[in-house]
Amino acid sequence: MAKAAKKVKAAKKTKKSKINVKEKLSNIEGLKMDLITFEVLRNAFVAACYEASTTIERIAYHPVIGMGRDRSNALLTKDARLVAHGHTDAAAHYASFEPSVQELFKDIPKDTMNEGDTYIFSDPYRTGSHVNDVRMIRPIFYKGEIVSFSCTVIHWADMGGPMPGTFNPEATTCFAEGIRIPPIRLFKNNELDEELFSMIEINIRGAVERRADMKAQFEAARLIDRRVVELCEKYGVETLFQAYEEQFNYSERMMLAELKSLPDGEWEFEDFGDQDVMAEGKPPIRVHCKLTKVGSKLSFDWTDSDPQPKASWGGSRATLIGGNYLGFMICFPQLFPLNHGIIRNLEIVSKPGTCVDVVFPAPTTGYCSGAFDKIEAVTIACLAGVMAKDQPWRVYPAAVSLTNLCMGGYNPRTKKDFIQYTWAVGGENARTFKDGKSLIFMRFCNARTIPQELEERWFPVIFDRYEARPDSCGHGFMRGGFGLIRELVIQTDIVMTIHGDREIHTPFGISGGLNGGGSTLIVNKGTKDEFDAGMYATGVKLKKGDKIFYGSSGGGGFGDPLKRDPELVLTDVIDEWLTIGAAKKYYGVVIEEIDAEAADFRINKPKTKKARAALRKKGFKEGTGAFEVNVLGKDIKPSRIPSEEEVRSHLAISRPPGW
Repeated sequence: MAKAAKKVKAAKKTKKSKINVKEKLSNIEGLKMDLITFEVLRNAFVAACYEASTTIERIAYHPVIGMGRDRSNALLTKDARLVAHGHTDAAAHYASFEPSVQELFKDIPKDTMNEGDTYIFSDPYRTGSHVNDVRMIRPIFYKGEIVSFSCTVIHWADMGGPMPGTFNPEATTCFAEGIRIPPIRLFKNNELDEELFSMIEINIRGAVERRADMKAQFEAARLIDRRVVELCEKYGVETLFQAYEEQFNYSERMMLAELKSLPDGEWEFEDFGDQDVMAEGKPPIRVHCKLTKVGSKLSFDWTDSDPQPKASWGGSRATLIGGNYLGFMICFPQLFPLNHGIIRNLEIVSKPGTCVDVVFPAPTTGYCSGAFDKIEAVTIACLAGVMAKDQPWRVYPAAVSLTNLCMGGYNPRTKKDFIQYTWAVGGENARTFKDGKSLIFMRFCNARTIPQELEERWFPVIFDRYEARPDSCGHGFMRGGFGLIRELVIQTDIVMTIHGDREIHTPFGISGGLNGGGSTLIVNKGTKDEFDAGMYATGVKLKKGDKIFYGSSGGGGFGDPLKRDPELVLTDVIDEWLTIGAAKKYYGVVIEEIDAEAADFRINKPKTKKARAALRKKGFKEGTGAFEVNVLGKDIKPSRIPSEEEVRSHLAISRPPGW
């Protein structure tokens, strides 16, 4: 009997212990629902978006969408608050989801929506980005009621306008770009409105291809719909809604805790676009931000930025918000994915009519290489000032900038018109504790490089060169990554447009690190027909056999180059990243070539000591150009140089997957 009693007591104790554990887990960090259910649903939301992205990747027609990943997918609440997005999507789209669905409501009341309806929408002033980024928005119904919305975005390779690919650096109004699409119902009861779509098709190039891309986008929207309905069936609508709110609250608590631990104060930073190509004198375009932190509140004030340019460079307020959010998420990747819980705690102030808040009818197709790129970089630089003392591993210089190279014409091999859209791959920013990666995509986008073999298969081009660009990094104690050289031989007559930046005002360094090398595009380089197109060239006619030399920018450096270990400089020379001349010019390291074929190079220590002393006395030129020291960046000084071991726990979340 005694033994039996002891067993009963032990059983009760065990049962009580299990209950206590469950109760404790369910209340972790203020969570008001079962932890396991919350985690399952939280990950299911992201998984649905990722699955939708994979669907687009597999069945979309144009390489820029499938292989390039210029697409995004999101799940939103029934009142248009962002719940989740895919972790391999184009990060430049993330913050546009909420305004896109909110603007839809202004034109189309929710009570007029029905199951199977899907809407198309592309208006940069309302949704952000540019006309090429076409949104498809679908209300998700369960038992006759709207419970959520899906929003998918893909880059349509052409949206009409005078230039193939729609990018037009010389546009002074949106009417010289491509077709804008207001919120309209494209699918009714899951059936395409052919009459409506024919009006879009007749205004764009490659209509057959765009139809295929549009259908891929539609299937992605339907997939998210199915997954949400399945969750409703399994867990119930109320649990789904509760999980949405808990997701917001959870992210908010994490965000506020992060911010609370950082110092209060004000920080300012500015960056420049190279030129307003349609204004007299082609002046640079200044993007300025003043960041104020008080307690757990952040306020970003962009009102002191330059007036909106005449040319296609600026971005709408929706674009500003997107770049600001993205810069914040790069600095706080542990909060990934972006959702409404984070969005509602960031204050962004702007002035209509500035380059970061352009008003109709200002052109916007060049937003990504223009305003957006600088907004992201300036946001990160301001936050670097905040985190320099307590989180020095999150101090980032600027990185490679997007450039949009578009070519169009008739492909004699396929006997069809074509639109080729090629973008930049280059140097990542240095970190306080390691060099930047080379030959990567921009940090603000999860897109991928389209392999040259695929471009050669799809388009009438042959690559003569596809290689690293020596000496293009931002030099420093930790150097930035190196840019890429691509040389394309044109196989038929084409029209070319380049819409880029970072040729004059290159990716900035921090803490004495030098700015990265600038972008360049030269036609028929080294021949009598050489033509320096720069980063802004519109409708250049090229003939079969012409060559395009396309070099991307390098990432900004961190810290004084003269403090870099000479052995690391030697390694870069041996690996052909650096030339012997650059090693001496920027690092004061004198390297002698013993046997280049055998990779036998050696440091001349006496001459190195002398060269470094001379460079230290002379100093590096200050400015915003290539291999200069950014004045504002110089003032961002981390409290210490962390070791990789110290930050190992942070490396796993240093950026979301794909970033």
